[in-house]
Amino acid sequence: YTLATPLDDSPLVWHERGVKDWAPNNYDKQFHGRVPLRTSLAESYNVATVRLGLILGVDKIIAKAHLLGIEQMLPTYTSILLGSGSLPPIQVAQMYQTLASGGFRTPLRAIREILTANGAPLQQYPLAVEQVVDPAPIYLLTNAMQDVVQEGTAKNLSQYLSPDLHVAGKTGTTEDLRDSWFAGYTGDKLAVVWVGRDDNRPTGLTGASGAMTVWGDILAKLNPEPLNPPVPENIEQVWIDPQSHLLADQTCAGAIQLPFIRGSAPTDKAPCMTQSPGTAIKNWLKRLFER
Repeated sequence: YTLATPLDDSPLVWHERGVKDWAPNNYDKQFHGRVPLRTSLAESYNVATVRLGLILGVDKIIAKAHLLGIEQMLPTYTSILLGSGSLPPIQVAQMYQTLASGGFRTPLRAIREILTANGAPLQQYPLAVEQVVDPAPIYLLTNAMQDVVQEGTAKNLSQYLSPDLHVAGKTGTTEDLRDSWFAGYTGDKLAVVWVGRDDNRPTGLTGASGAMTVWGDILAKLNPEPLNPPVPENIEQVWIDPQSHLLADQTCAGAIQLPFIRGSAPTDKAPCMTQSPGTAIKNWLKRLFER
């Protein structure tokens, strides 16, 4: 799978022995047909996400979550693909720390060191760093989460932070608006915010209208650095036609440039690449003036 791989966001009913049939829905109560993976993530399309998770395997996804830093046991129900398991924010932050650091996991600690009254160290906790995921897929995921902030469910974060910071983040909203989440990172800061009630009643807030506003207000006061992650050697930028999800070039109307792990980009050409030279030049000029 790549950021351009089309996913199926059409109605789904999942049958599982011993469990009531499950029909996941999208927040907007609409279905969107075939959508690229990056769009599915940016717009939080639940049904496309579930289908992808079923193909990859629930057990494999849970194992990957543990690898990234989740210590708590997660239920193996299919609904875990949409976050049905309960997690404390510190464990979510641990997982996102691994993503923010390019695949290197460092255990989070509330205590860094213990000092005497004179400032001499009594006890220090060693820094443990372990690479648990290859940097290339993490780079792609960070790029996709930057799309979440630039054009997806977290686009209103621009009211708090400049788009030039290239923040990567993800909103989260549970059913009946009981939980509001936002997790994200800049070049030097990472934070996770959860908003909910102690009696588990609905908050009436989505991830964007609740937790994200708290996150944005906090980060705005910390003067974060822009997020420009180093590009792994095996990453290449390729032009893609958003209509056909195939290989394109700058002459194709609406073409976008996406990162791919080398060798994974589409090789079949989009229809726009077989058009006449006059049409190609016309589309290229249109794109030039749109900029």
